[in-house]
Amino acid sequence: MPLTTDVAPRSHPATETAVARPSWSVERLPWRPIGSTVVKAAAGVALAWLVIWLMAAHSSSHDIVSLLRFWIFGITLPGTLLWRLASPFRHNLIEDFAAGSLVGVSVLILVYLAVAPLGGQRWAWLWAAPVLIVVAVVPTWRRRCLSRVERPVSPLTAWLVAIACAAPLFHIGRYRIANPAPYTDARSNVPDMAFHQALAASAKYDVPLQAPYVNGERMDYHYFWHQFTAATSWATGVDLTDLIYNIGWIPLLLAGCALIYALTDRVAPGSRWAGPLAIAIASIAGTVDAYPAVRLPAESLINYDWGSPTQNLGGALITLLALIGIDLLRGRSGPGTWILFLVIAAAASGSKATVLPLIICGAGLVLVIRLLYGRFAKGALLIAVMLAGLFMAAVVVVFGNKSSGLAVRPWITFAKFGIYPLISQQTDASTLDHTAMWFSGITMCLGLLLGSAGLLVLLGTTGRWFRDPGMIFLVGIAIAGFGASVLTDQPGGSQLYFHRTAIPIIAALAVAGTWMLVFWFADRRSGLLVFVSLLGGVGATAAARAITKANPGEGRPFLTPDGHLTGLITPWVWTIGFLLAVTALITVLWKLAKRRGRPTRIAMASFVLAAMGAGFFLPVQAMTHTPVVDLGPLADKGPLGPSSTQAAAATWLRDHTAPNELIATNAHCTTKNAAGCDSRHFWIAALSERHVLVEGWGYTNTINELVATTGLSSNGLPFWDEQKLEDNDRAFTTPTRDNLRLLKTKYGVHWLYADPTQTIVSPKLTTYATLRYKTPDALIYELP
Repeated sequence: MPLTTDVAPRSHPATETAVARPSWSVERLPWRPIGSTVVKAAAGVALAWLVIWLMAAHSSSHDIVSLLRFWIFGITLPGTLLWRLASPFRHNLIEDFAAGSLVGVSVLILVYLAVAPLGGQRWAWLWAAPVLIVVAVVPTWRRRCLSRVERPVSPLTAWLVAIACAAPLFHIGRYRIANPAPYTDARSNVPDMAFHQALAASAKYDVPLQAPYVNGERMDYHYFWHQFTAATSWATGVDLTDLIYNIGWIPLLLAGCALIYALTDRVAPGSRWAGPLAIAIASIAGTVDAYPAVRLPAESLINYDWGSPTQNLGGALITLLALIGIDLLRGRSGPGTWILFLVIAAAASGSKATVLPLIICGAGLVLVIRLLYGRFAKGALLIAVMLAGLFMAAVVVVFGNKSSGLAVRPWITFAKFGIYPLISQQTDASTLDHTAMWFSGITMCLGLLLGSAGLLVLLGTTGRWFRDPGMIFLVGIAIAGFGASVLTDQPGGSQLYFHRTAIPIIAALAVAGTWMLVFWFADRRSGLLVFVSLLGGVGATAAARAITKANPGEGRPFLTPDGHLTGLITPWVWTIGFLLAVTALITVLWKLAKRRGRPTRIAMASFVLAAMGAGFFLPVQAMTHTPVVDLGPLADKGPLGPSSTQAAAATWLRDHTAPNELIATNAHCTTKNAAGCDSRHFWIAALSERHVLVEGWGYTNTINELVATTGLSSNGLPFWDEQKLEDNDRAFTTPTRDNLRLLKTKYGVHWLYADPTQTIVSPKLTTYATLRYKTPDALIYELP
């Protein structure tokens, strides 16, 4: 037994080199996580810099700061808290902030609609305060909202997402920068944007929404975006012109693009490249165009999200509904998720008329396919029933039981768009050239299919995704979107918005199909194959277009002087031939490098990726050139807007009149020539934020109904109340005391806006009314 004592062991003096180290040191810092965070933050900073640069082109720093402050603290922050409370997942911050932004937008819309009848429009933004307070006070909610994400994105993915989101912003923004600032040049006029601004002005004061450019005409329309813009204007003090033309579209488009990444992550989980590629396809690519001299209809976001702000909101909301719908159908949700889904669906019901029908069709396809497998999808049935109820309520309350001219007319879309006008030999306006219509349809569908070639993979893998109700749901939305666009007709070609609303879902599905092929390689370097194939597709279509351009046909495109069709097929042969050549080359090189994967699968993946890459050629080419805006001389050939002095006169009315004071004007046409009057004249109501007795009458419910019954163009139809228009115009051309008294007593007019460039303005008008504002091309009178 060893001998022990109570004497402590002798301690040796510590040497200089053996001094105890501190509990922390520079070496112990988690440098890899810190570096990863810094790189990801740099991607966010770069994207934020681009956003601010684009905003600063035509807006003041005060307006930019006001809008961004409201979006961060009044929309995104409270919306993200609600998203985190309702969602069982903590996937990544991109999903949290993008979904949270759209949740905040949805709640703001519904709150604004609720308080507007009570006169509380300017205070709707206060909804964020109780959310922030409650989350801060309740410990369990606070911990839930501050919990870490489960699958943070890699630095590479962060940069790819930032670049993909930056592309559509840059593409749209640089063109907007090249144009004159809004309402400063009469030649730079977008009547549709003035229309939206007029409705947003009505949303600031009117319940229900009116068409303020025709006093007394109710607006049955998907107007929730206008309510949201009005709420934003009240909360920030930013002028409607800046919000609608310059800066308001950017945060919505950014959130919508980021949501495409989150949606793609549901069907291609863990991929670094799938989400960014889906964003790029939906936003700038998606269509392969083989004809150098003719542009096929391009359906990417950059072609309509600025010019159709309701689509900007609707496209983002359907992406969020699809994202949540997948979780609900897969059974990965809680009660809060269902509530959030219903809230967003309610906001979407009046944001874009196409959203809920497509979601219902997606749920319907899930029901049918699950029944074929002997299973009953309760979640899909609940989604379909809830949304059908919401949609029927919206049809009554928002759309006033009106269809806006929508009618079932199969395939007519192919006669309105594409190459039909160039190849048609139609002799009678009442009959169609069906041969030309089908050629037009084939080329349109071929361009869209190649641009989303990953969809072809889904056709061969149905046995795999038929077991996933989430994938079935997305496929149903995509089919319904394209099907509705080619089976219906609407004035102005608005039936295309069925397909455009489904574009984010179509892009996610196309990339998911491609990801399936690449995933089967089980090769760590498969991302290199993706990049090279996309780049090869760009080069292939560039080469094919160059060859086609070097060998032009006779006469105008596709139609020879003797009436024969030519040059329709050869460009596609060259394009597909070069894509196949790229596919063969990449497959051979991949196997020579002894990488994993069967040659057939490598070839399929390479061709699909190259085809989708071909859709990037034209938009990328456009982004590499400085946009040149040639406005041309002032003429009646195009719709003219206001001069800067005319716009200033309308703004003077806003600042010097009460919201309930009515204006009369002699300005009704943006274009007036032998072809008739283009009645899309809305800018007086838009800038003055006041009702006008009769300004323009385009896009009203009455005109849409006349278009549906007569088949005539909406821009050429006369005003339906001839007596009112005559009473209005007589006050400017042949004014008398009785004429002006009639305007005031019968119609309630207080002010006259006279435009000498539209009609003769009698000098006698100053005898009977008080001239309050005068410029060379605008006169404002106050009636006694």
